[in-house]
Amino acid sequence: MVLMKWMRYIWIGIILLGILIGGCVEHIETAERTSKYSLPITVRDFYIGMVPTPKSVPETAFEDIADAYEEAGKLGEVTMVWGVPGGIGLYEKLNENRVVTAVRVYGLKPVLTLNFHTMKQMQDKGITPVIDAPEGVVAEASNPEFRRLWVNEARNIAREFQPDYFSLGNEINDYFFFHPDDLEDYLSLFDEAYSAIKQVSPDTQVMVVFSYNHLIDNDQWELLGRFGNIDILGLTTYPWQHFGTPEEINPDYYSRLNQYFTKPVAFTEIGWAEGETEQAEFLVKFLELSGDINIEMVNWLFLHEIEFSGIGESVFSPESTKIALKRADGTRKEIYDVWLDLREIQIK
Repeated sequence: MVLMKWMRYIWIGIILLGILIGGCVEHIETAERTSKYSLPITVRDFYIGMVPTPKSVPETAFEDIADAYEEAGKLGEVTMVWGVPGGIGLYEKLNENRVVTAVRVYGLKPVLTLNFHTMKQMQDKGITPVIDAPEGVVAEASNPEFRRLWVNEARNIAREFQPDYFSLGNEINDYFFFHPDDLEDYLSLFDEAYSAIKQVSPDTQVMVVFSYNHLIDNDQWELLGRFGNIDILGLTTYPWQHFGTPEEINPDYYSRLNQYFTKPVAFTEIGWAEGETEQAEFLVKFLELSGDINIEMVNWLFLHEIEFSGIGESVFSPESTKIALKRADGTRKEIYDVWLDLREIQIK
């Protein structure tokens, strides 16, 4: 999902808060079981997290931003970090806003993303995925200047921040659905960036993220076999776009992944949009159906409901704003208690 405009201001403010507070927060104290649901797992061997979107009713204040990051640190162990710009130029932005330092203050492992493509409104094609090249650089996957800049960006980010996780493209299969001829150039570019990252940050786990919905819709399973040189496969998954209720999800909806990929999987975005009870039921169903997968992390999309702005209003459905543990006014939704139960399960 693209980053909303207001997130740029969060990054600036949160580091100031981190300087004032310092240290890691303690976990929320909860009873042995918070929700009415029985989770299908008793031990988890994966991290959990969400994007710490603040409450926004009546409007977002600084303390709301602070509370959101503190709560995210209590509710999980990882968090997605996207930037504006998301491609070349991200290194400079991360150095300016110090968001990586800020999220670590709260004990969170940042999952950094250097994007290869972005969505743009094209006069003749509508909203289309295009290579995210800076002004003055030819936006072609084979362009030596773009490739040099992109690999250097990945290397500089890895050297500076030593991230636990580093994604080199978000929902990348959407780009190749429209530009299949660029796949070979991207694969070689990925390999160059992978090597550059490992040279300066050997422990960083490198991944690329696919849209699971579109892997299915567009029958792109063969793409998974082309990415053998990754440490983790990232996936976004929103099955509410395929099924009326969580109970209707096919038993092999997630386990079929094992036919194509056996390395660890990071679910970087999951969620159910319509119906608060259905959201809670989906999380339980997701844990049940993904039990045979080697999962590295599971990220619910948002902490608080939000509103999209800019191109996000055109790219994403209005229902997507509801994929959150809390309402915009800060009150808990039913899924929040299920998430608490999941958080309380001991990590193996």
